Amino acid sequence: MKLPKQLWIMILLLLTFSHFATAQISVTRQKVTKDISMEVPESFIPMSQSELIGKYVSSRTPIAMYTSEDRNIDLGINETSSTWAGDDLPILQAFYKANIANLFTEVEFLQEEIREIGGRPFIVFEFISKITDEESTFGGNSSISKYTYIQYTLRNNKVLLFNFTCPLRARPQWQETAQRMMESVRIKS
Repeated sequence: MKLPKQLWIMILLLLTFSHFATAQISVTRQKVTKDISMEVPESFIPMSQSELIGKYVSSRTPIAMYTSEDRNIDLGINETSSTWAGDDLPILQAFYKANIANLFTEVEFLQEEIREIGGRPFIVFEFISKITDEESTFGGNSSISKYTYIQYTLRNNKVLLFNFTCPLRARPQWQETAQRMMESVRIKS
């Protein structure tokens, strides 16, 4: 059976575009602090102080914040000021799950578990969130959907959190890389 030339061109274009959509993102191990290292995309840059202030409201400066060149995808490492005992991970997991659910209009959890990474227990959440502004400036509903991979661990009775966020439309390109980055976290105690 002979296929028309146009069909061959379409097949070739689809294969080409699917290759680019799933091309692996290049990462390199970064020493975030003297005790924390992880893989970070080579194209990411440290977020400036003004970008931090404009994007994130927090009383504490993060340990590190990286962003993509287009400033749409972020990776953050932070430590909370509150203290938790080492055996409180299930309570901490329930606490953070409830907080995540309350931050957004809708949340679909893709993954929620406690698992060992680099020899230490982490609480892991992977989810899709949606925030809807029902009183948008131009009338009607306005919404923002994001893909997030966030994990928490305890160090010196403080919570360390690692957070990757991108627009939902970028999830197919970034999900595997986000998982790989989070699996690469290493913390010296």
